[in-house]
Amino acid sequence: MELTFDRLVKFDLIEELQASLFKQKKMGFVKDFYETLQAIQSVDQFIKESPSFPGSTDKIIRSELVSAIGATLSIEGTVLGEEEIEESFRKASLNMALERKEQEAENSRKVYSFIIDLVKNSRNNFVHQENIIKQIHSYFTENMNYLGNKPGEFRDFSTTFGVPRRTGLCKTKSEVCKAMSGFVGWLNKKSVGILSSRVIVKAIMSHYYLAEIHPFADGNGRTARALEALVLYANGINDYCFWSLANFWSTHRDEYIVHLGNIRNICNPWDFVIWGMKGYLNEIERIKSLVLKKVKQLMLMDYAKYLAETKREQKIKLNQRIVDVLRLLIRSGKVSFDKFRSSPEVTALYKNVKPITKYRDFKIMQEAGLARLEKENKVVFIEPNFQILDYVRYNV
Repeated sequence: MELTFDRLVKFDLIEELQASLFKQKKMGFVKDFYETLQAIQSVDQFIKESPSFPGSTDKIIRSELVSAIGATLSIEGTVLGEEEIEESFRKASLNMALERKEQEAENSRKVYSFIIDLVKNSRNNFVHQENIIKQIHSYFTENMNYLGNKPGEFRDFSTTFGVPRRTGLCKTKSEVCKAMSGFVGWLNKKSVGILSSRVIVKAIMSHYYLAEIHPFADGNGRTARALEALVLYANGINDYCFWSLANFWSTHRDEYIVHLGNIRNICNPWDFVIWGMKGYLNEIERIKSLVLKKVKQLMLMDYAKYLAETKREQKIKLNQRIVDVLRLLIRSGKVSFDKFRSSPEVTALYKNVKPITKYRDFKIMQEAGLARLEKENKVVFIEPNFQILDYVRYNV
């Protein structure tokens, strides 16, 4: 059965799906859902409980933000690299003129900043409102002059969208207003059930419903993906992850568009929901690896400091200069050995000592297991040796 306007505004596709899973005894589907959900909760809990403070994780959060902005724009056909996005932010902060795609990046930054401030200022009493969705759309489309679009205002004409093109179910402004009113009510409704009570399902379905209502003349996809992020963040998803699905949708753009269209054809969102959940799991597992890497960086520095502070008790004698060199190496990651040891920062540390001292310090750093050298295609690389942490853990 194909979705109609009257069917859409009931906003009960998930409830219908819940009922059918048990009525038709699709226990394999239920098992798949629970296993995916439990994996998401486990990874999310790990990330929440990992040490985090300003200066330690800011770079990860910033990088994920830039990546999400690039992803949500690329789905709409605007391709910007991370450096280009950062440059857009810099130019905007200096009130410099922005090119069209730079304005889209800056608008996206405003949206995510708005979401963060909105939730943090709600003091755990966040309520979805129609005006919030309008404001998100306004930020996305201001200064863009999209044909027929008015930032933050619902369209007053029939529209087509998607691939292949299909006519919007809301054909008049009154139908758009009716659908949006019901949609906001659904967003704020506390649901029960194996599917409808889950935040990740609510987020993915909010994305779908807004895209299907298509309330604006332009910018509906970006607004739907931002609303999805808002639902996650307002329900306690941590700072790293609430915008993560944008990356998954972008990476699988063609499948994403097909899934969105298929729901209208069969009134069944299962494939989109479970696919989106697994995509979200992939994204937060990637973020978990970044957080683990950051924790290991901090632990390796602590271990080096410990060796320096207890050098009288150690066979290998570390000094503060070696600790400082390691800090620079952790910041750079794997790098050409010649390039690293001749860098301005390393050179400055050895400005007032004999050349042999630099050679000795690097040898001590290797002997202590803090760094390792490897030769690849005749080039010698140096990198932090995080494996020493496992050795110390089980052998000391």
